[in-house]
Amino acid sequence: MTANTIMMCFKVAPSYVSGPEFQARLKKAGELALGELSSEPRQLEVAKDKLFIFTGTSGSHAVLRTYTTGLLTFDVQHFGEGDEYEWNNGKYDMEAIKKLKKNIEDLFGSAVENANSLYAPIRRGGQVWTYGITADERLMEPDYDKVSFETNSPWQNIKIMHSRELGNVLLLDDDIMLGESDLIYTQTLLGLGNPKRENYKGKEILILGGGDGGILHELLKENPKFVTMAEIDEEVIKACRVHMRSVCGDSMDKFEGNNYKIIIEDCIKVMKEDLEQGKKYDFVINDLTEFPVDKENYGFAYDFKTTHLVMELALQLLKPQGKVLARGNSKSAVDYYPLVDEDIIKLGGQFKRRDAYVPSFRETYCLYEIWKV
Repeated sequence: MTANTIMMCFKVAPSYVSGPEFQARLKKAGELALGELSSEPRQLEVAKDKLFIFTGTSGSHAVLRTYTTGLLTFDVQHFGEGDEYEWNNGKYDMEAIKKLKKNIEDLFGSAVENANSLYAPIRRGGQVWTYGITADERLMEPDYDKVSFETNSPWQNIKIMHSRELGNVLLLDDDIMLGESDLIYTQTLLGLGNPKRENYKGKEILILGGGDGGILHELLKENPKFVTMAEIDEEVIKACRVHMRSVCGDSMDKFEGNNYKIIIEDCIKVMKEDLEQGKKYDFVINDLTEFPVDKENYGFAYDFKTTHLVMELALQLLKPQGKVLARGNSKSAVDYYPLVDEDIIKLGGQFKRRDAYVPSFRETYCLYEIWKV
């Protein structure tokens, strides 16, 4: 059982909401939304605006708020079977919501200048929370129907959600990391699409993060000399071994093989040790979300030049002609890229940025190829 909220809004002439015609039709608006009312509408004053509360005999309620600008918001909440959109008095599927909006619009008549509604309810209280946001903070609702796995590690909340359309999807602290249908992400990042952009045969590679195993799995098909993967959270690896098998295959069944090693460690510490030992790589692949680094904590004796500290360290680990391949952000995060681009140039690097629509992200994602001049 879930609480299901239908949200609609109307624009009317500002003078209409204080007139007698509007007052005479208020109760009918509640009846159209709820059926029989259990009491007269209750009115509250909110600053210069008014709030009207309706309760139905079915236990549902509605709230209509008027604004001095002429905006009316009307929210109707039913408690019922969320997936079936049912309540005591009927259904509230798309057609029912369209009909309700039209009935309210007709009720207020020619005073209505425009009317809008969400044609699906916002559902709360069910077994699965389906909502997320895009990088520019727009609401989206993936088709998750169950939580395949969930745990809290010392580092983060780990969820693997099941999508009816896309299979299992890994979320860390509710941010989407990768889904079973997202091979395009890995191929674009690594340059393994058609045409093939990179050659990994005989190369030494460092993966930062990558606990879903997708990057490691695809790289091992390319016969590299050696791949080191530094992942801080072993619980992510354990979960993906079982629930993201189509992504990682058997590549993480063992922590070490003939040409790879998985280190359970903070990648900043790994990079610091590699720098101290003079270790260099042909490719450093950053599959992390960017995060701040406390240089005092890690014992760095020099000042960083930028805020993108992982990238700065990664560039120092490159062999001549080496590359950093990095996860960026969604294309809609328009404030993110000028800062990254500026920092790359500040560090004496050049870059190409490639876009790919990633199904489970439901957005176009930007991925970086960076090299030193």
